[in-house]
Amino acid sequence: MRIPKLFPILVAGGLLLAGGLFAAAPGVSAQPFGYSKLTPAQKAHVSGLLALELGGKGLRTATPARRSLTTVTPPPCDVNLGSNIKVNQNCLNITDSDLQGRGQAQNETYVAVDPLNSRNIVAGYNDYRRGDSTCGVSYSTNGGAAWTDATIPNGFVRGTAFGGTPREYFQASGDPSVAWDTRGNAYYTCLEFKRGPGVTEDADQSSAFYLYRSTGTNGASWNFTGRPVAEHNDVAGAGNFLLDKPIMAVDDSTTSPFRDRIYVHTPHSPTTEPPTSTRHIPRTMASTSAPRCW
Repeated sequence: MRIPKLFPILVAGGLLLAGGLFAAAPGVSAQPFGYSKLTPAQKAHVSGLLALELGGKGLRTATPARRSLTTVTPPPCDVNLGSNIKVNQNCLNITDSDLQGRGQAQNETYVAVDPLNSRNIVAGYNDYRRGDSTCGVSYSTNGGAAWTDATIPNGFVRGTAFGGTPREYFQASGDPSVAWDTRGNAYYTCLEFKRGPGVTEDADQSSAFYLYRSTGTNGASWNFTGRPVAEHNDVAGAGNFLLDKPIMAVDDSTTSPFRDRIYVHTPHSPTTEPPTSTRHIPRTMASTSAPRCW
């Protein structure tokens, strides 16, 4: 685009005009300006930060002295028990007595130590702090002297096995187990399931085992989504069985022909008997391409 020749003249004129506007008038001297120079209306509308910068008190006022002190007994959430370090927290957080045990503690704990570095430890547990159980996890990188919570990303999984839907959202999870391989990877198995019409309008009673892996973070983060170990599609709500109680082990022998193979065992697996059957057949599943194929 061609710029008219008149444009530079206008710009120069504008600069000269601005210089004239900001030139100090003869006989005028600068006066200090502070909070005291504001009008009452201005003081009522300035922010606390601006008032402080201008030398006023702003919104900071003295805290009135308390006439009496009330002694508060802390909940039983001590970090230590003698020389033992607490991994989890079990503070009571109950408002409804009929939900005792919900929204408070963890249970069914499992712990594993990195065979390459004993300072790296991962612990799993049923975590009820959100209300219903989920697969909770904590990790330590200093031999158990201090622990940090992490998150298993188990909100949903791929719905391929549950009618081909994009996602399957589970309502609860638990029964964790944890293990390490010989290359510094941590593994976590989690039972995930739907509770069905006993407590919800959703008829779905599907259940599944999923494996999560932490690589390079010693338990601070885990892969998403979980890799299926076993899945039972009960979207229709037959309620014939629940995949339950998985327990995992990893071959952590560097000389083993099955080095780093992952094994998941369950005493509760599907039967070929009618839906009313309560008999279950123990089953062990192994992954030879951790953790994708079982």
